[in-house]
Amino acid sequence: MFLRDHLVKRNHYNPCFWTALWNPEYYDAFVEGVAGKGRARKQVVYVLNLLSCKIYQTTVDNVHYDKNLGVAELTPASMKRFAARWFPDKYRELAEYVQEHPESLFIDFEDILDAVERVGGYASLLRAARIGGIASAEHKGFLTVLLVIHAMRSHEMMSAMVGPSGFAGMDRFEYFWVLKNAWGDPLFLARACQALAGARWVLYRTADHRFPLCDSPVMFARNRLTAILSPRLLLVIHLSKAAREEPWEVTDRISPRRLQEFRRLAIANTWKEIVFHDPDELGRWRSLPELRERSRILGEPEAARELTATAAARVLWACDGFGRIGPDFEDWVKPHLGL
Repeated sequence: MFLRDHLVKRNHYNPCFWTALWNPEYYDAFVEGVAGKGRARKQVVYVLNLLSCKIYQTTVDNVHYDKNLGVAELTPASMKRFAARWFPDKYRELAEYVQEHPESLFIDFEDILDAVERVGGYASLLRAARIGGIASAEHKGFLTVLLVIHAMRSHEMMSAMVGPSGFAGMDRFEYFWVLKNAWGDPLFLARACQALAGARWVLYRTADHRFPLCDSPVMFARNRLTAILSPRLLLVIHLSKAAREEPWEVTDRISPRRLQEFRRLAIANTWKEIVFHDPDELGRWRSLPELRERSRILGEPEAARELTATAAARVLWACDGFGRIGPDFEDWVKPHLGL
């Protein structure tokens, strides 16, 4: 619990230490393990803003964040609703407590996000960016979990779940509680990761910066997951093609057709900004019909809300196993997890 004045005002859904890789000088120093290029959040990049369709220069601290999204108020009424839903045997005790202490409290979820960034799978993401690939089956496993966790903290998920309309009658702090518990639940993570772990992984590695960063870089389709790992590394997981845990495929070229598919997918997963180092390339993206259409839709509040809800539902579908997990999955996996 925190005093309101000390709550974090900006909640980055793409961590600054990752977005900073889209500055070429910072990227080179990161890959070489050289320090002294300045703080990650102060790195300069170019941005294509979808609502204004303007391209401008800024620092990564000023992109890919939502204001006050991680702040959750606990009122006496919301605490009683929470107890009634999850802990009915404690409802009477809590109701008596809040009657004597009717003050509202505030939770700052940024602490949880910071902890996930420090001890979660982001180290596996940065390692993939540094080496331009995957080092081992263990590394692949950590990266798989990271893809799920990052999708669950995406702009569309957080906006749909804790925005003004809420989700399934949940208060904002309740959703944060559900999210925190999901991230710590091995059964939940196993269900979300199983389809990914057994699918065909293809890494597209380039010699220069080719992949601009959209708001939601873990992108889902019915039979495919595409993830932007760095400005030079794109991962495509083909869910309909089974493969062994290793090896995975690495290719040092990307065809014009695949690059065109990437652009369309990245635009469809942009809500505010596309980040890159080259304003000319962003200018070419700005001229694309699909970007102009995306900009138009996001400029209409009701259409934007529907688009957000649809995208959030797609993440939930993915976290439930992409429709590929059988009813006996938990019975099968529990012994492997020691449960």
